[in-house]
Amino acid sequence: MTVQNTWKILDEDTASIPSGYIIRRLLPELAYDVYLAIEKPSNARLMMMRVKHKSIGKGAVFPNSNCFEVRRVALQGDDDTHLTLQLVLINSRYSDIFTTLVQDIVDAIAPIADEQNAVVAFFTRLRRWQAFLEKHNPEGLSQPEQQGLYGELWFLRQIVIPQLGARQGVKCWTGAKGTQQDFQFQNCAVEVKTTTAKQHQKLAIASERQLDDTGTGALILLHISLDARQERGESLPDIVASLRALLENDPIAKEELETLLFEVGYLDIHIPNYEQIGYTPREVNYFKVEGDFPRIIEAELRNGVGDVRYTISVAECRRFSIPELDVISLISGSDEQS
Repeated sequence: MTVQNTWKILDEDTASIPSGYIIRRLLPELAYDVYLAIEKPSNARLMMMRVKHKSIGKGAVFPNSNCFEVRRVALQGDDDTHLTLQLVLINSRYSDIFTTLVQDIVDAIAPIADEQNAVVAFFTRLRRWQAFLEKHNPEGLSQPEQQGLYGELWFLRQIVIPQLGARQGVKCWTGAKGTQQDFQFQNCAVEVKTTTAKQHQKLAIASERQLDDTGTGALILLHISLDARQERGESLPDIVASLRALLENDPIAKEELETLLFEVGYLDIHIPNYEQIGYTPREVNYFKVEGDFPRIIEAELRNGVGDVRYTISVAECRRFSIPELDVISLISGSDEQS
C-alpha cells in the first residue's frame, strides 16, 4: 500500500478521535516498527520509527527544512531502551512533496532488516531531500526551467544515447550535478540553450565560465528553437517517459537518470503542472565556441568582477555554425583532432 493511500485511510478515521495519534503500521515484516500517523487535533502528518537509543547514537544532528522536522520523543509503549523518531510535515504548502519524500524513505528502508542500518538510511535520504528543498520550489519547475530541461533531455535522447549507449550517455549529462556545461564528453563539452521566441532570438548565459572553453576540448553551444503550444507536441513528462522506456533494460542507467532528474528538481507529483504545454523543435543549431565568438570569459574580466550574466544574439552566432555530423564525431571520439 502506498503512503498516499494510507494517509487517505487515516484521514477517514480522524473525525471520531479528538486528540492523540491515529496510526497505521507499515512494513510489518521488519523487526523495528514503522508507522504513518496523523496527530490530532493539529491534523499533522507524520512518519514514525520506534528504534533503540543505540541505533541513533549520541550527538546525532537531525536534518530539517521548511517542509519537515525530525523529533525524538518518548511515546506510550517506549521503554528505557527505545524511543520514537517522528518525521513531521510542518508546512502544508509542501504536502505533496512530503508524501513523495516519505514514500522515498519507506522504499529505501523496506529491504533493510538491520535497525541501525535502517536509521542510517532514514537520515541519508532526509539529508538528500533537505538539499533538494534548499534548491527547488515546492510547486515545481518554472516555465523556463521546464523548457530548458526539455532541451537537455531532447539532446540526450536524440544524439547522446544513440552514439554512446544508455549507461555512458546518461553519465555525460553532467549539468544536473552543477558543472559549467550541460554535457561533458572526452573530446568536447556541449551547452544546451532553448528558445521559443520567433525572431531576434537571444540566449541567456549564466556565468563567465559557461562559454569558456578552457579545459573542455571543443566547446559546442546547441541552440534548440522550440514551438511551445497548449496540448500540442511533446510535453516534458512525455520525453521523461520516453527516456525511462529507452533505459528500461539497463537498471543502472535508469537509476542514474532518476537521480539526475531529482537533482534538477523534476518530480512526478508535478506532472499535472507540466503536461499542458507541448514542444516541437523547429530549428536546431550547433555553434562551435572559439576565437571571437560573442562571449564573456573569466580571463577577460577585471579584478573584482564576477557572477556575470548576459545574453547573446543567435544571429551573431551563425557564422560559427557546424554540422551535426561534426558534433557527433566529437561526441563519439572519431574526430580526435577537434
